[in-house]
Amino acid sequence: MLLFIEGYPYNLDYQVRKDKTVRDVLRGVISVPELENVISPEYVGYCYNKDINDVIFFLPKVVLTGENLKADEIENKNKKDTIFGASPEEIIDFDSDNVKGKFTEEGSKDYKEFLSSLSIWIYRTICVYKKTNNTNILESREHQTESRGKKKKHNTLLDVIIALRDFNRDNQDYFTFITKNLHSGQNKIHWNKTISHTHAVILNNRPIYTDPINKKRVVNFDEELLVIFFSILNYINHAHGFDFKINFNYDLISIDRLKKSYIDKNAGCRRLKQIKYKYFSDKALRIWDLCYAFFDREYKIAMNQINRDYLLAKDFDHIFEVMIDTLIGETNLPDELKKQKDGKMVDHMFIGQGLIEQSNLDKELTYYIGDSKYYKRVKDGVKLGTESIYKQYTYARNVVQWNIDLFLDEKDLTGQPQLRDPLTEGYNPLPNFFISARIPNKQSSGNKFLNFDDYELNAQEENVLLNRQFENRLFDRDTLLLCHYDVNFLFIVSLYGRDNKNRQAWWRDYVRNEFRNRIQATLNNLYTFRVIQPKEGMNCYQFIQENFHLLNGKLYRPRQESNYLVLALMKTEENEQENKLVKIFRANARQNEATNNKDILNALKSHFHISEKFELKKDFVLPDVSNVGSLKRQTFTDDAGVLMVMMENYDNRSRNFLPTGKIAIGIKDTPEGDCILDNAGEIKYILFHTRSNTSNKHFFRVTSSNLKRASKIEENIYSTPKDLHIYVVLELGEELPATDILPQQIAWTRSNRYDSQLVRLNELKSTITN
Repeated sequence: MLLFIEGYPYNLDYQVRKDKTVRDVLRGVISVPELENVISPEYVGYCYNKDINDVIFFLPKVVLTGENLKADEIENKNKKDTIFGASPEEIIDFDSDNVKGKFTEEGSKDYKEFLSSLSIWIYRTICVYKKTNNTNILESREHQTESRGKKKKHNTLLDVIIALRDFNRDNQDYFTFITKNLHSGQNKIHWNKTISHTHAVILNNRPIYTDPINKKRVVNFDEELLVIFFSILNYINHAHGFDFKINFNYDLISIDRLKKSYIDKNAGCRRLKQIKYKYFSDKALRIWDLCYAFFDREYKIAMNQINRDYLLAKDFDHIFEVMIDTLIGETNLPDELKKQKDGKMVDHMFIGQGLIEQSNLDKELTYYIGDSKYYKRVKDGVKLGTESIYKQYTYARNVVQWNIDLFLDEKDLTGQPQLRDPLTEGYNPLPNFFISARIPNKQSSGNKFLNFDDYELNAQEENVLLNRQFENRLFDRDTLLLCHYDVNFLFIVSLYGRDNKNRQAWWRDYVRNEFRNRIQATLNNLYTFRVIQPKEGMNCYQFIQENFHLLNGKLYRPRQESNYLVLALMKTEENEQENKLVKIFRANARQNEATNNKDILNALKSHFHISEKFELKKDFVLPDVSNVGSLKRQTFTDDAGVLMVMMENYDNRSRNFLPTGKIAIGIKDTPEGDCILDNAGEIKYILFHTRSNTSNKHFFRVTSSNLKRASKIEENIYSTPKDLHIYVVLELGEELPATDILPQQIAWTRSNRYDSQLVRLNELKSTITN
């Protein structure tokens, strides 16, 4: 087998074998430039070159480590890429006796066996891809199949598997014939032994044998060979995803036993040698050859026939993108989300649990946006380009705007999250990430080195990016966190190539949960989170509206009808000096990012219960707080008390109390004054009016009201000259509508003079709208 690596610059005059250069072995397989000295194959896959009578396998570039070379740097030995410590040129002839010694990476193992397995998974990946995707990027090439005649000098495991597959496909009639003959006459009664060894019951002068003796089955070596053959096919189906037609009801060797005994302990070769002398027909001998070649990788079989199939992929980065999207993406999203109106195509997207709180309601979920990166491995990790980063930000902004338009236009909202919270105008954070392929080295991965079963997601903290327009606003539409993760390329190709929907669904659930957990952990490193719950009796809705500029982007309601909010404030540098991620982020952060955190907390304390800091986790736990109020917009209550205050020249006098919202109104010794004294705690509104029944009326909600002596009132509080006052705190903001409220309940006369009185709202016969 000849081994080439995608994208690596090979010198066309490099001597591969005694009489063959790179130019010679690639000619006839891919396009080779005649006037150039360097070629960088852009293929991944497997094919056969009949001119050199050997297999060529193009490895994906993710197996490389080091720096990419330009054509004019090809002679620079110190900068060349390596594959497990070996120069790609040195291992082109993979059958050479000294190839194994070329691999110098720490923890060297049998790389030949690993690369043989990888060739199978690349082949399976291309086969699965071409079933449901456009084959424009695939090219058909020749490959060898099993035949009669002189045996081939060498064959790969993939050659053997393809030969097993083709033989099974082309010889179904033969298997049916053999099976029918093998089972004919089985389980018939052995009458001689039954009569001589059992007792009969005489019934109506006829002997009845209640315990007949059947003919015993003997070991049939033809059947045993078929059992081994179909057991191998069953194992290949389980291990590599090849789809075989097995319609024969044999008790097959278990997959676990075949692996541990027949393959690992070489019992398969030993047993086949023991029964080989039993076979004489050509097809039985061919089955024996194929089975033995599967167990003994050095055994040679005849491989002289040539077939063609789609075996080479020219743009394997696209296949990698399809693999990742199949394994983590969602197919039932609206077209506009992935095929965006500005022409951009989102690689991967799915709807999942929000980062703040779990919920099963569609509107409380969020979009996860991903972009796959197919890079070769490098010593310092994958480096993301500026263009890729800003494209990913644009993807997220387009999704946000599409979602806003969806709800503004009241289109079909079924199954779609609602990213903007109407109360706080905060936005549900959008998880945005890159996912790249890796084949880890021995030093960093330990016993998972070159493991096709390592399914875990790895985070690259050094590539965490936070793009924002405003300071300290996590819940702002322009605050976009971008994380980077990588996955084991070997696991991905094996999972995709196996084409097992149940196993793929299992990993899809795992990796989606991991995305959420790891992005939550990143947010925990950058922000502190608190739960705030409204205090009973406080108009928290109005407070949020009045303090919108202070709170914008810092509050978010994770559940639409809940009576609690989540407050996110960026961590301060001095409290998080030991955190690596915060240090990386702070290298480019603004100096005053979190300077007003204390002011925000102090402002919220007047209207909200504020919890201790907590971290985002899988589950959200709401603190148990007593006397919790509501976040709903307060409506008028018919039986609420209204303090009616007569105030001439309101425009000038209101300048004394509206800035603070506090006023002390003198109480006269009249029946109206007594009523105010008795019901001071029930005052919810205040109405300023004049004696004339005009439209000059001003209506406010009252936050609190209590009685105070003149000596207890602060100097800067506006008050009327009386000894006893009703001390009122207004809810600042826009005035309430009061067009149809009558200016007074009792007609004013000189004998019945009053400046203030208390009435019930429903007694004013008003038509007030919210």
